[in-house]
Amino acid sequence: MGTSKGYTPPTGHLWSDAKRAVSGMARNSYSPSSIGKAMSNFSKATGGNGSRKEGNSAIGASGSKALSFADLVRGFGLDYALNQVGLSHLIGKSPEAIFEGLIDYFSEGTNTLQQSIADRAMQEYMEEMMGDVRSEEELQATFENLEADVFIRDYLTKYLTVSFFTNFAEKINSICKDIESALKTQERISEFIRLEIAERYHADGLKNVDWKGREGQQYIEKKCEEVWMIFEMWGDS
Repeated sequence: MGTSKGYTPPTGHLWSDAKRAVSGMARNSYSPSSIGKAMSNFSKATGGNGSRKEGNSAIGASGSKALSFADLVRGFGLDYALNQVGLSHLIGKSPEAIFEGLIDYFSEGTNTLQQSIADRAMQEYMEEMMGDVRSEEELQATFENLEADVFIRDYLTKYLTVSFFTNFAEKINSICKDIESALKTQERISEFIRLEIAERYHADGLKNVDWKGREGQQYIEKKCEEVWMIFEMWGDS
């Protein structure tokens, strides 16, 4: 987890508030309340400059691709799904090769920072999902068993975490005394984000959503905004 060298968060009073709240985490020994305040201010800052809407759109596009692919695998098998999405050259390849090809397919490209963050979140999600896969049969089973509600929640968790550290990892690392301390701090913040979303995320029991169409993208965009609001409202609670 980290940030691109030389990246500087936007300016403006909302971002100044967010930066101060990030510094405040260290002064308060990274207590849950101080992390929550930093996340709340960060959420408000992203909503204030339009980056949040752009990020929601990137997440909606990449997430709906992944769920549409899973539906194809569930209905017709892995080889059919690969052929349908233009990845027939991966049929019969190793799970590792298919994994790399799917990451590229699910990604939205890196034309903007928000697309890059969405792509990184997808890569981290896929790495965890595919961690124990060693055969084509296991790979197919992984997508067959992919639950839409769980996927969206966990993917959005990755997205908010990557987004936060893209903006503030450099600042956090500069405050910490050494690399080990920085890694522990990042783990603590990541766990706070994960637990807050796990507790407050509203699963809708999804059925019959057309993930390959605009309906699926809009649904994920809406859920992404809801997750941002978990933290925005957290600061006012």
